[in-house]
Amino acid sequence: MVLDMSRPLAIVDFFVIATVSTTRQSQALARELDLDVKHLRGRRKRNQGGMESEDSNWVLLDFDDVVVHLFLPEARSYYGLESLWADAPRLDLAEPPARRLQPTVTARAVSKKLQLFPPPDSAK
Repeated sequence: MVLDMSRPLAIVDFFVIATVSTTRQSQALARELDLDVKHLRGRRKRNQGGMESEDSNWVLLDFDDVVVHLFLPEARSYYGLESLWADAPRLDLAEPPARRLQPTVTARAVSKKLQLFPPPDSAK
């Protein structure tokens, strides 16, 4: 599930909430997501939680404007982030990306990414 958090929270645009089967699966997925974001944006995650222990039932990855939550099933139902943020709009992942985001959200997200992640050439 993807929650649009741009209105309720000023520090993040989206929460990605997913259920995994095992701790090992969550840690492997977290490593792959980190590498993919590094490849796409040239930056790695800012913070992480739950990767240190084999007993962790919740892995959190903070990519600045996107925070990914990977839960074991019992932890996802216990913490209930979807209920906690019940007023946050949900993005329908069944639709193609062009219809999923409204143009104003897309324009805002793009301009924010440009501010947060300037191309390597502009840093000089």
